[in-house]
Amino acid sequence: MANFAQELQFENLDLRTNILQVADHYARDGDWQRAILQYYEFLFRFPDDSLAPGVYLRIATVYQQCGELQLAEEYYRKAANQSAHTRFDLENRLRLAMFYYDKGDYEAALRYALAQREPPFRIVIFYTLIRLREVELADSIGSDLNAKSVSLEIMPEYQRIRTEERVLNWKKKWGIYACAALLPGSAQILNGDYRQGGLIAVGFLSLLKATMYAWKHYPGFYYYLVSGVLISYGVNLYATYDLVKNYEMRASQDELIALTEKYPLVEQLRLPSPY
Repeated sequence: MANFAQELQFENLDLRTNILQVADHYARDGDWQRAILQYYEFLFRFPDDSLAPGVYLRIATVYQQCGELQLAEEYYRKAANQSAHTRFDLENRLRLAMFYYDKGDYEAALRYALAQREPPFRIVIFYTLIRLREVELADSIGSDLNAKSVSLEIMPEYQRIRTEERVLNWKKKWGIYACAALLPGSAQILNGDYRQGGLIAVGFLSLLKATMYAWKHYPGFYYYLVSGVLISYGVNLYATYDLVKNYEMRASQDELIALTEKYPLVEQLRLPSPY
């Protein structure tokens, strides 16, 4: 697979070289403030230099490391725009797509990657679809990459996970049903969805408490609240049935997402540090 990373070539102009070397040294050491000042110094002295797109990229990376995501996006876009029709063009656009992916804005990463025509963006699309849990669409992109002989380290394990069968063992399956029958929301908690399970449990218990209070103080509302409790309980049982039914799909999705962390997208694109 081709290496899509740009390699900056410095000319024998000491001031230009020294400013960038010092800035890169600060960036590698995590001294973000001094690194930014040095990169801005370069742009102030050499605003129209052919290396400016690479400096924009460095600034974007430093801002991303600092958590200044709005400024980081601005400079990633500047790097991509300034390097259009140059040898840095592809990498800088890939870096922008990677920025969206890394910050978890998968919708933006997908939209941007779909608008690009070069083969490496198909890899971005593949990873982003996995993160969005659109596994069937990811399968089609993966098949396309294989057909075009694009070799990815992630692919053998991806294909293994997609062909393995996952079934809840009977103890966990009936344990989930029993928990759901005893307390709505507990099945979701048992399955690892703590937020949703907690909200369901708190909501049901609150409704049950309100029903008991109405029984003592507001009998006219009691039957309405009982109906609400029964409906809530029935919906919970159906949600639990759906949870068990879709276990295999969710388990596969979770494993695939973990796989994208084992084989990071930046490594599949072969994008090294810009410093």
